[in-house]
Amino acid sequence: MTPEQGAAKRAACGDDNGLSAGLSTDEIEQRIIQAYIQLVFRPSGADGSRSVVVMRLGPLEVRLTELPPDSIASGIPPFWLEVFSVAGHGSIDSCRCFEFDEFELASAVNLVLETVKALPLRPGGQPEPPTHSI
Repeated sequence: MTPEQGAAKRAACGDDNGLSAGLSTDEIEQRIIQAYIQLVFRPSGADGSRSVVVMRLGPLEVRLTELPPDSIASGIPPFWLEVFSVAGHGSIDSCRCFEFDEFELASAVNLVLETVKALPLRPGGQPEPPTHSI
């Protein structure tokens, strides 16, 4: 997809937030998949979980965390994708996934896009940092 096609696609979807104008669904998908693979190479934390930053978007970080195997009860997804406010020190939104199949990956991408689109903008077009977790 050319940059012009991507811009046309975003315009057709009503993506008018300046921060998300540079994001494409494919790019977010690729970054989530790369982070998913990177988790294997990350050392476990004190609690046994592993975490990686998927991307930074202005005042936000998108993080992917894998819960430790022994803390996962039957039926609880082991992966947690979180949009985190660095400025507000809190979670804005999150979703849990089992293995990022087609449906889960699409849901995770949508979570990132919708969160970014919902950010209020300052007069210069820059996003306001979230001040509290939702």
